[in-house]
Amino acid sequence: RSRIDAAHMSGATASHAVALSSAALAEIPALDSDTFPILKQTVHDENTKLVYLDSAATSQKPQVVLDALMSYYEHANSNVHRGAHSLSARATESYEGARDKVAALLNAPSREQIVYTRNATEAINLVAHTWGLKNLKKGDQVVLSVMEHHSNLVPWQIVAEKTGAELKHVRLSEDQAYDVEHLKSILADGDGKVKLVAANHVSNVLGCVNPIQEIAGLAHAAGA
Repeated sequence: RSRIDAAHMSGATASHAVALSSAALAEIPALDSDTFPILKQTVHDENTKLVYLDSAATSQKPQVVLDALMSYYEHANSNVHRGAHSLSARATESYEGARDKVAALLNAPSREQIVYTRNATEAINLVAHTWGLKNLKKGDQVVLSVMEHHSNLVPWQIVAEKTGAELKHVRLSEDQAYDVEHLKSILADGDGKVKLVAANHVSNVLGCVNPIQEIAGLAHAAGA
C-alpha cells in the first residue's frame, strides 16, 4: 500500500481533504450514457447504437475521468512519493488527495482504511491472503453464495484448505435470487463461528441485484 503522512502534504491540501463534505461530493456530475464519449457511436450499421454490457471486465471512462487523466499528464505527470521537485509534489498531493475523497465518499473513519488495488479480484485475494490467513482457524466459517464469481470463491477455497476453516454457501430462492432466509439460518446455526460473509452486489451469472445492505447488517449482527 502506498502511503504518505498527512503532515507531509501541504496544509491547504490536507485540511481541504479532511473537510470534504457530502455537499462537495454532491457536485460530482451524474453519469449516464451521454457522459461516456465511447458510447456515442454506432456499430454494425448507422442505425445501431452501441450498448456496452461488459463493464465487469473493462469499465468505460466518462468524460470527467478522461479530462482528469489528460490534466494529470499535461500538468503533473511524475513519480509519486519519490521526488522533491514540483511535479512530483503535485502528483503526490493529487494521489493522496484522491484517497481522502474516496474515504469521504465511503464514510470511512480513516484515510488509512483506503487501499488501492487494480481490480476486485486483486482486492479479494489481498483480503483472503492477509486477513484470512492470519485470522481464520479450524472450525471458523466463511459464508459465500452459489452465485459467486470464481474470483470470490477460489481465494476462500485456498484459505479454507490452509486454515481448516469451513465454507458455507447461501442457496438461491425460488425466483433465482439470493436466499436471505437461508443466510439467516446459516448464521444462526453457526453460533458465532461465522467470521466472514462475502457476497456480490450484482451477480454476473444471474443479473440479480442482491440486498447487500441487509446482508451486511445480518453479518455484522452475527459478529462477522
